Amino acid sequence: MTAQPLSAPFPYFGGKRRAAPMIWRALGDPGGYIEPFAGSAAVLLARPAFADRRVETLNDADGWLVNAWRAIRSRPAEVAEHAHGPVTEIDYHARLAWLQERRTDGLRSWLEGDPEVCDTKAAGWWLYVLACGIGDPWGPGPWRVIDGRLTDTRALPHLGDAGRGVNREMPHLGDAGRGVNREMPHLGDAGRGVNREMPHLGDAGRGVLAAYLARIAERLTRVRITCGDWARVVTPSVTRAGTGGDGSRAVFLDPPYATSGDLYAHVDIHVATAVRAWCVTAPADLRIVLCGYDDEHDTLLSHGWRRQEGRSGSGSGYARDPLNGRRERLWLSPACIGADQMELFA
Repeated sequence: MTAQPLSAPFPYFGGKRRAAPMIWRALGDPGGYIEPFAGSAAVLLARPAFADRRVETLNDADGWLVNAWRAIRSRPAEVAEHAHGPVTEIDYHARLAWLQERRTDGLRSWLEGDPEVCDTKAAGWWLYVLACGIGDPWGPGPWRVIDGRLTDTRALPHLGDAGRGVNREMPHLGDAGRGVNREMPHLGDAGRGVNREMPHLGDAGRGVLAAYLARIAERLTRVRITCGDWARVVTPSVTRAGTGGDGSRAVFLDPPYATSGDLYAHVDIHVATAVRAWCVTAPADLRIVLCGYDDEHDTLLSHGWRRQEGRSGSGSGYARDPLNGRRERLWLSPACIGADQMELFA
């Protein structure tokens, strides 16, 4: 496994890339590791190098996100081919609408039914939309694809709620609309695209992106990638899996922020509350790191947990308030390593 740090090839709100070193100091070298809310997989990708095999599991409720990780793992060159291209408004809206029209319950059941199934074109287009969009592009809007045309359903009252429709907003057109280009090693401007090297790559950018995705694919070779509710992957049958390392098992919990969509709208109780309740009853030997804001999980302190303060976000993404990063906290279970309370960033 390569020791050089990796990052997701897309901007993602709430990623924990900056906090990853501290998180791994608390988790050690677990033989079994689970991220129930995978997102940008920033923590897994930043894991220190190890020599032998570990059992690692990524999960997320977002079908297109899971599809992207699976496609990158199995066919990175194809994903790069579909993701590459300049920023054009018509391509951006067409791809966004195409993806939203297919974000159905059937998408998740398709991914649940086969642990290896994926769609490389959809993955590439998903990367393109995230890279080119301004803010979170996935909010519902009135524009739908009807008879092959992008249509404003507000002019068609009989259609009622636009449902999975999209908002027709301008993509990020700065820097001559260079699209899937990005600086290494940081993500830089969240709107500039997927590629990560050189200020202007032209056709060469496709090769750079494919090479970078190939590195990520190598890292994910043995990682299990599932799609579904977070609670499915913290059951005893999953958390007990894993040998090697220091013999421990670990779970990294980063529940979705309120601004990240309605993926868990079907749950009666707020997902962060449900996650915190699970933490209270989790096996005592599990090393668990839970993310949140301010004091929302401080009830865990009475159960032997400790809180780590400091800026833990990725420094890029969709946050509207630049101070939000300073509100982020990590709660560490009693089984975690170390008791130091130094800030993530001095």
